[in-house]
Amino acid sequence: MKLFYGKVVLPLLILVAGFAYGQNTDYNLPPGYSLVPGKAIMDLSFKLDGEKLEKPISPNELKFLKEIDDSELHLTSPEYQQYIQDGKAFINALSAKVKSIYMVDELWYIYAFDQELKKQLAEIQ
Repeated sequence: MKLFYGKVVLPLLILVAGFAYGQNTDYNLPPGYSLVPGKAIMDLSFKLDGEKLEKPISPNELKFLKEIDDSELHLTSPEYQQYIQDGKAFINALSAKVKSIYMVDELWYIYAFDQELKKQLAEIQ
């Protein structure tokens, strides 16, 4: 029995734990949003250094929010309304310097997918 646990169960547990640990789940996703398996999350921090990509990121690559007009937001769930309200407050509180570097779509993307960069941007005066 010890041989079974040592050769089968233990390596399987290590593999599962390693896979789970390797998954970055530190996202701030809107209520009801499911991350598409295999979706690559873009790192937009390069813009802080003034770097540019050969091929610019299209707004479609950044989209993850529902396309809902502000006048129809009340038709969504209270949780989604709060998410949008919190996101707008975050973006509005950012410095003019940050807003001159990033487009609004990029800031929303950062708000959802890059909590480290989100904190860094909030500290820039």
